[in-house]
Amino acid sequence: MRVNIKDYIVNTLKKTVRGIELKEEKHNTEQYVIKDAVLSISGKKIKLSPISFNYSGDTTIEKKLVRIKECLPHIALEDFSEKILYVEHINDLSTFHHIIKSNPSAVITNTPIKKPLNIKEFPVFYIPSILNHSNAKIKISIKKKKIEFKNFFFDLGVGAYFVYLHFPFDHIYSKPDSIEFYSSFQVFTKLIKKLIEIKHPKGYRIRVLISDMQFSNYLGLFKHLDKIDKDRIISIFHIENCGLGNEKLIIKNRKNLLDFFHYIKINKLMTENKNEVKEEKLKDFSVIDKVNIPVIWFTSQPNENIYNLKKEFLNEKLIDNYVNDMFFLINKIYRER
Repeated sequence: MRVNIKDYIVNTLKKTVRGIELKEEKHNTEQYVIKDAVLSISGKKIKLSPISFNYSGDTTIEKKLVRIKECLPHIALEDFSEKILYVEHINDLSTFHHIIKSNPSAVITNTPIKKPLNIKEFPVFYIPSILNHSNAKIKISIKKKKIEFKNFFFDLGVGAYFVYLHFPFDHIYSKPDSIEFYSSFQVFTKLIKKLIEIKHPKGYRIRVLISDMQFSNYLGLFKHLDKIDKDRIISIFHIENCGLGNEKLIIKNRKNLLDFFHYIKINKLMTENKNEVKEEKLKDFSVIDKVNIPVIWFTSQPNENIYNLKKEFLNEKLIDNYVNDMFFLINKIYRER
């Protein structure tokens, strides 16, 4: 029986933050999902596996099939309008930001992608077999769903300005036993416990936010921020895909996630803590960079297994190391020296 992930999160939090009121906010949205998709080539019909959602365009796509081995960022300079783009290998999900600019009618790949992609411009499909054809026809069945979802939050400390501790999930797609959810949630709850125990920070407060609709471009986060005076938010510590032991500080994802102050301060503090800061561009299809607030995110880069492995592969020591690093930063980063 599948665990209701929202209830799992809420029940765990209530045990973690006994005596602290867990507030909630309700929202509504709509989502388009592909129920069925069939590819017709050379008189044969092949079932396609949908990877993306929120496409609501043509249900029959009959175009020239353009085949490429792999995608590089310069694909954004190409024009694939009125074509079906067939990509054998997609090793970096951030490539989809560039593919969108090339405007294909659909994308088919041989790469099994476990993360659901919110792409409205065209549908994305997985197929295990190699295609060697010049033309293709795709028939799609699309369903529109109305969705209700909730965010949850509470505050720690006092002060006029907020530092956010943000944990995103998705009640539709997240799985409690998946490694990327479980490790991040363990980090999140352990970090909350440490912050409650020492009754810090002083001079500002931490807003702990659990936002839904993670895979719908962090819709819950943006809905929450729309109600807040953003001038009172100092930064967001983003807890996602972490605690796996190969975390890197994401500095750029088409835009700066960190301003100069945070970049310099984090490197200085981590050096003092005898911990080297590893930097990298985000290799994921994410819009977290659109948050116009400094985002501090040490993440394990996605790979072919991160959305497929079970929690039994985790090492608790790696989770504890991550918690200690984040706890250290949260308590030191805004103190005058």
